[in-house]
Amino acid sequence: MPIRPATPEDAGAIAAIYNDAIASTTAVMYHTAQPVALWHGKLAAERSPRHPFLVTADDAAGVVGFAKLDAFDPRCGYDDIADLAVYIHAEHRGRGVGRALMRALIDAGRDAGLHSVLARITADNAASIWLHESLGFQHVGTYRALGHKFGQRHDVSEYQLVLG
Repeated sequence: MPIRPATPEDAGAIAAIYNDAIASTTAVMYHTAQPVALWHGKLAAERSPRHPFLVTADDAAGVVGFAKLDAFDPRCGYDDIADLAVYIHAEHRGRGVGRALMRALIDAGRDAGLHSVLARITADNAASIWLHESLGFQHVGTYRALGHKFGQRHDVSEYQLVLG
């Protein structure tokens, strides 16, 4: 599947994927769906080369996954660090979509001069942990009972990939 930069026209599909993750997983610590307008605004805003927002789509299903790098912290001493997020439509998980998107983001981050890419993953999300570790991310710590969702507290683990 081709990977390309996300556009404002992708906002509806991205919101649907994200809102499904909100409703059915602990990968997102929101408790209610996020509006399409929020995503439209994010996609309409200019992004730096260090913070790409990518999608992959096929002709039959449309957008089936998205991934993005966001600024880790607004302080200038962290301007070469990015947070990674990747979300895949439930029917397309386990098919290499997330891996392809993450590789494209990692390459873009490296080309843009990033030092590190970080990912926060709920500690019970074995599939995401496996994916990140398989791409070279290393576990650097765990926040205990950091998030709450579905009536429980959740540990959140921090993973880091040093690019150079």
